[in-house]
Amino acid sequence: MKRLTDMYRPLTASPFSQDDSYCELMPCPALRPYIRCFWGTRRPLPSAAGSGLVIPDTCIDIIFDIDYTDSCWTGGVCCVDERSHKTFGTDVGAKVHINATFAIRFYAWTAVLFAERDLSSTRNRYFPVDEFFSALRKELQPLLFDVPTLTGKAAAAERFLLKRLDGIRVNNDLMNVLHMMISSCGRARLTDICGSIALSERSLERIFSSHIGVSPKTFSDLVRYQLLWQELMSGRRFDAADAVERFGYFDQAHLLNDFRKRHLMSMRDAVELAMKLR
Repeated sequence: MKRLTDMYRPLTASPFSQDDSYCELMPCPALRPYIRCFWGTRRPLPSAAGSGLVIPDTCIDIIFDIDYTDSCWTGGVCCVDERSHKTFGTDVGAKVHINATFAIRFYAWTAVLFAERDLSSTRNRYFPVDEFFSALRKELQPLLFDVPTLTGKAAAAERFLLKRLDGIRVNNDLMNVLHMMISSCGRARLTDICGSIALSERSLERIFSSHIGVSPKTFSDLVRYQLLWQELMSGRRFDAADAVERFGYFDQAHLLNDFRKRHLMSMRDAVELAMKLR
């Protein structure tokens, strides 16, 4: 499990953003193979106008939005999404509320280990938090208002998640397949993967459906896109011709068009946006 997270660190559209309105916290070492990060507002803030971009990061998020003005909250689970979409803040002229966000970002293959049911039929969907994590919600709900800081909420979530580690049972076939997908930059063919682990394609489809919520082919394509994005964000000189070969695209046009389809903008614009929020 740790080998996968050492190899693969999914990024958002603005991976360098780290301020009061959006901050990421690393979990404790015991949870790092399972939790990509805790994220949210550092403290309660006035609602504000604005927009953002959410890209396919191959993660599953539990998100709590807390309204301190009206003393209410909503919670949901954002499952693996194939599409990017834009987000929008408060409308200009709307009543200003004091809000906070707290979220737990799981790797796509680890959320099911803490969930109360499998992830079948969850692709591109958003669910009430109780659909999968009612025990976690009951643990955190009393603290959402009483603990105002991101670090305090993360510490409370860690205590709950650490208690669950003893009962975790990892599917070794899934781990082996994920390792092949990531190490091959998403190029490995499903027939070759299945042959190497003596598993039928139908069995692999069932494992991915229940554990991640998408097909192996879809997830492999998303891994390729994410690894390409991580390459663009690495700070190294980007060589498009080399990337075509390494990521298994037909040609540069195929690479550029696939990235634009996933990211809703060109590579150049995506990098400029990410650097602007650095």
